[in-house]
Amino acid sequence: MTPTDSMVASSRFVRLVVATCVVVAVAVFLAAQLFTSHLGQSSRDVVSADACQDESCVLSAAASRTVADLEDDGLLCRIKPGLTDTIVFEWKTTEVTVVDFTTALRATSNSEGWVRRYCMPA
Repeated sequence: MTPTDSMVASSRFVRLVVATCVVVAVAVFLAAQLFTSHLGQSSRDVVSADACQDESCVLSAAASRTVADLEDDGLLCRIKPGLTDTIVFEWKTTEVTVVDFTTALRATSNSEGWVRRYCMPA
């Protein structure tokens, strides 16, 4: 009995579908493993003392003075992120300025410095 062209085409299609399903299943499994490995981690778990080797987590004297001045003006400054337009930002040049949220987000994503405090009306 000789295989017909339709049988050969069908078997090739079945092999292609099975191979595609296997590749998709492996990709989904790896993505699920990656997602669940970080599920439940807080920023304190990710940002540890090992992550602060380059002085990026240390509040400088200039940043401390800026925070104190803002708190004297009636603002409440905290480490926890918040949507505000009063952000104490320390540039890699060691200059400390008060910037708005958009500037802080852009500068942080460009690795130009660090957000030191989020200050909001008390």
